[in-house]
Amino acid sequence: MRSTSRQFYLVLALILPAPPGPGAAPAVSVTDVGPEAGLVFGGVFMLRGNQEVLVTSGRAGILKTPNGGQSWIRQEPGLVTKFGVEPYANILCQSRSEPEIVYVATIQDGISRTADFGETWEPLTQLENPTITGCAVDPVDAAVVYALAAVIDPTFPGVLFKSVDSGRSFSTVGAGLPTLDATTSVAVAPTNRHTVYIADSGTFAGLYVSPDGGLNFDVLPNAPVAPFGVYPHPTLDGTLLVFGNDGLFMSTDGGASFSQVGAGLSLRAVTLAFDTTDASLIYAAAREDGLFLSVDGALHFERLPGLGEEQLRGIGVDAVGVSPGDECGPPVLFAGTSLGPFRSDDRGQTFIPIHNGYRGTQVNDLAVDASGRLLVAAINTIGVFRSITPGDYQFIGHTLPRATAASAVSIGAAPSDPELYIAGSLYDGMYRTTDGGQSWTPTDGLQPFGGRQRIAFAPSDASRVYVVSSAENLLLRSSDGGQYFEGFLSQPGALGAIAIDPHNADVLYVGTWSSNQGLFKSVDGGRTLLRLGATGNFAAIALDPQRPFVIYAGLRFGSVIRSLDGGASFAPADLGLVGDRVLALAVDPTHPMRLFVWMHAGGLFQSDDGADSWSAVDTGETLRRSTAQAGQTAMAINPSDPEHVYVGNGSVLQAEFSK
Repeated sequence: MRSTSRQFYLVLALILPAPPGPGAAPAVSVTDVGPEAGLVFGGVFMLRGNQEVLVTSGRAGILKTPNGGQSWIRQEPGLVTKFGVEPYANILCQSRSEPEIVYVATIQDGISRTADFGETWEPLTQLENPTITGCAVDPVDAAVVYALAAVIDPTFPGVLFKSVDSGRSFSTVGAGLPTLDATTSVAVAPTNRHTVYIADSGTFAGLYVSPDGGLNFDVLPNAPVAPFGVYPHPTLDGTLLVFGNDGLFMSTDGGASFSQVGAGLSLRAVTLAFDTTDASLIYAAAREDGLFLSVDGALHFERLPGLGEEQLRGIGVDAVGVSPGDECGPPVLFAGTSLGPFRSDDRGQTFIPIHNGYRGTQVNDLAVDASGRLLVAAINTIGVFRSITPGDYQFIGHTLPRATAASAVSIGAAPSDPELYIAGSLYDGMYRTTDGGQSWTPTDGLQPFGGRQRIAFAPSDASRVYVVSSAENLLLRSSDGGQYFEGFLSQPGALGAIAIDPHNADVLYVGTWSSNQGLFKSVDGGRTLLRLGATGNFAAIALDPQRPFVIYAGLRFGSVIRSLDGGASFAPADLGLVGDRVLALAVDPTHPMRLFVWMHAGGLFQSDDGADSWSAVDTGETLRRSTAQAGQTAMAINPSDPEHVYVGNGSVLQAEFSK
């Protein structure tokens, strides 16, 4: 079964500032300097004329261009939760009758609306079931919007919700729907505002139709197997296209019967778009297989030449949209790829990249190499980036396998060799480079798969490397610089945090991710783990580089704790901190009493007294972008560049401190 779901991960990196004068608060400015790449999330473009484009990049936020892609800006004013945090913008849906009206469905935080094409957003409306997977707007009345939920948790009621007051309130509708658990799309027929379709590919896989505006539904018994995308025809009533396990299918009788179409179309196709001036022209995005066009209403497709192998790295093309045209010219074709968006003015024969300012990478991990260069591992893009200057990167994953590059979740850098890195992926194990990313080879031995991963080189011995994963009850160790890994069973369960003694590569500390077993210490290179005096689950551990018996730990649900006796006992160390969970924590190796912590719903904080007290460094952008609802957070400190702090929430933020 094909799926368009994506895993979401978050990352934080820090490069620390010089100390402020006595009693002075550091002055800091925060800007986005992440790689200019990343998907158009959800596979859809919101378009107003040929020049204005609004998209969500998922974890990296909502982005807008006012000039056809010449430049992009992040566009979320007013879109915050009650904690002051920007929500995870999962999917956008646009009004046909009033294209300036767009709704955003978020992960867990409800729905919001803009009436000025993203310039401002209204307050979020929370729904009874927060796991929203899709939305659709009535083609005639922009105040009517549908929200589709996946019932992952049976305690959440409802599958389909409907609002008739511009999303300010919702009621549960959808009588006749079973408890759907893998909903993929909801669509309203442009030719009949009362016809609503829902696709599900889970336990009750099927295509469901409502003839009365979502109030009641029936299953369509002849629909394709495991449908995951529904596209009602913009002008032909009763005609719709549906993706299923076996390809593309068409119905011309409102779903009563279907026939397979799409000859020549790749089975990797995941989304469609109708040409706005000629509905017989239909575009299909087929990921690494490229972009396809049908000129006969979906009966046959041919691959367009405009996007080649170089433009289809990573996942490939995953989104497509056609502008309505305007006084500046005919419709424009837009395509979203792992490299960011592209634009075609000749119906896909040629494309130009429009990535300038499109910082849509979903960053999973960061590290600083021995030359002081920032390394970025990002999912759903092209793998690993290395900084040239802040905001300017080179791609160093050309030789990584496609699956690895598209699912990079971790990166580690040797402390003394500026060309030795190890990168980990969700599904394809770990790869190692000794030439700064010009070539990569797979590591041998046991491999981590899935979940949150940490790759840690021992500061005192670059031949010793450790790996932990939140999806594995294993601690992996290499004694040859990452060429071969052996594994030791973690009796406490899956591990999510690790720190290595700066002077002894056999001494390390780990924290559990989900078992609440707490913090553990090993003095034999990971073979055995000894319980320390703290329970809970941990996002980060840091050691004082001069006094390694001083241990700092950040709770996944809580704050910072500290041990002054090698872990025998721990006590809260959170005076001055604001927020409900630690996203990242690190000690400045050049100023051991200085720490930084990133707090969800708090922002970025600094301590200059070994965590006796904390002061806020930034409660603006780092607070707004501390969503961290899923995935990995990380912190990396570069002692050679003390005037910049890099933090990430999808993209990478740079906090620049004044001298």
